[in-house]
Amino acid sequence: MKLYYAPGACSFAPHVCLREAGLPFTLVRMDRKTQTLDNGKRIEDINEKGYVPVLELDNGKRLTEAPAVLQYIADQSPAAGLAPAQGTWERYKLQEWLNFLSSEVHKSFWPFFHDGCEEEKPAQAERLRGRFGWIERQLGDNPFIMSQRFSVADA
Repeated sequence: MKLYYAPGACSFAPHVCLREAGLPFTLVRMDRKTQTLDNGKRIEDINEKGYVPVLELDNGKRLTEAPAVLQYIADQSPAAGLAPAQGTWERYKLQEWLNFLSSEVHKSFWPFFHDGCEEEKPAQAERLRGRFGWIERQLGDNPFIMSQRFSVADA
């Protein structure tokens, strides 16, 4: 497998989970400023959407979007315990968390990492405070999102 990643991007979560799962993989770095890869290709040559993460399987198939990539990684190494079993209530709760984190938390950070978004920062900072407050209440005394054990949602 290959993981296309960029430093400081959400591709960090799949990188962590690949290591936690003990799966063999190689890394292909994307330069965020030039949108090019280590091999000189453009990210659009790998993912038409123009961003990472991209998980490329040995058969050439590619998977994008962090929640899908994370669940795929977890399913390749069930013994690592990175996700509840498919079809269980807990798995649906994991999907709920992954979608909340990607749509409500991750995207709110956009203005802080991109030029020209100064006007959006105060509103997004307030939104993030609210989201993090909710997360903190959900965690309670648990050290991890799903319970007492690290999962792909924690990455």
